[in-house]
Amino acid sequence: MAKALVTLAIGKNYELMFEKHCRSLWQHYAEKYQFEVVVLTQPLDNSSKAQSRNPSWQKCLILSEPSLQKYDQVVWVDADILINPNSPDITEGVPLEKIGAVDDYATPSRADHEICLKRLYDFWSKNGIEYIDNLSPTAFYKSFGIDAEFESVVQAGVMVLSPRYHRELLEYVYHSYEDKGSGEWNYEMRPLSYEILMQGIECWISPKFNMPWPLIQQFLYPFLSSRDNIVQKGLQKIGLNPKASLISKCVTTAFFNNYFLHFAGGTTGDMKYVDTKVTSIFDL
Repeated sequence: MAKALVTLAIGKNYELMFEKHCRSLWQHYAEKYQFEVVVLTQPLDNSSKAQSRNPSWQKCLILSEPSLQKYDQVVWVDADILINPNSPDITEGVPLEKIGAVDDYATPSRADHEICLKRLYDFWSKNGIEYIDNLSPTAFYKSFGIDAEFESVVQAGVMVLSPRYHRELLEYVYHSYEDKGSGEWNYEMRPLSYEILMQGIECWISPKFNMPWPLIQQFLYPFLSSRDNIVQKGLQKIGLNPKASLISKCVTTAFFNNYFLHFAGGTTGDMKYVDTKVTSIFDL
């Protein structure tokens, strides 16, 4: 079966980030399970509509790419994700006609997700960061204007797809829904999740295949977000991060404990703290 790991890295900053932090990890994983790595660096749509919305929407167009038609399964992976090479094959157990994805509201587990969200909301509120209160999946859809009673949400940062079965669905979402503007609306994720669940073609995979670092940070390592004291602020002014060693231990632990670690929500700067050379978590 022909398989590919596919991402979009549009813009010099994203290209450099991917090449510096992601490429080698993705390649090791791909070689282990016979994937090809495909990095698209040019927009798939240059229309005025495309230019008025975030490039994240263009993941809905990847199955239309002629170069990807030869693959039975295309695994979409956001470019801000580090893949642990020791992870299992993400396509195992996902039928061709189904879309493999993580349930966002069962991450890291269904019981703990609400705790994680409340901590994130509290942190964002205290720091003046815009967010939308979506403590439940139904609220997640309804705030976008979608009347749905689903108890799950497809996290669109990682999806196991098939050009043969899912091209029309993704294209429909791209052309039928409008962008709300800023990042707190999650770009294409709300309508895409809704349409996938409406067709009943979801195949849930382990949350470890799309573990958001911001969520794990607030859940397990909230002290990383504590305000700096005067000495720490002074060190930062001369280019030193007094928390660098601590951040490295925490984020490297998260990397070891998961399969795909997602540096969403503006946390890509923490990628550099992941020590991929460590062979055991006990060496940290």
